[in-house]
Amino acid sequence: MNMKRFSLVGALGTSVVFAVYAGYLFSTARAPDGHLFSLYQFILAMLLSTWIVVDTIELQRPRPSFDYGWFIFATFPVYVPYYLVSTRRWRGVALSIAMIMLFLLPWLVELFVWSIT
Repeated sequence: MNMKRFSLVGALGTSVVFAVYAGYLFSTARAPDGHLFSLYQFILAMLLSTWIVVDTIELQRPRPSFDYGWFIFATFPVYVPYYLVSTRRWRGVALSIAMIMLFLLPWLVELFVWSIT
């Protein structure tokens, strides 16, 4: 349970910190480098993939391969919504939307900063 919590808190914290940084840079007429956005998405996908692996173990669902974590990471946009909906039904849809919002948070903050300036 600690690893699941760590992964979720890490993903949320990473998103919030990066969104605040992106919003600050946007307010000063600058923007984060594209490589920084790629690194942010990589880290977020890794943290959420770790959460899926630990969740699969806790729910005692069969894992398709030895390198299940890499499989989740490689097929992240397709597999994660499938996994969440298949294990949690309508709550899984809400979790999928929440995960998408984590990825979109920096752009939403930039949009907010643009609208108030």
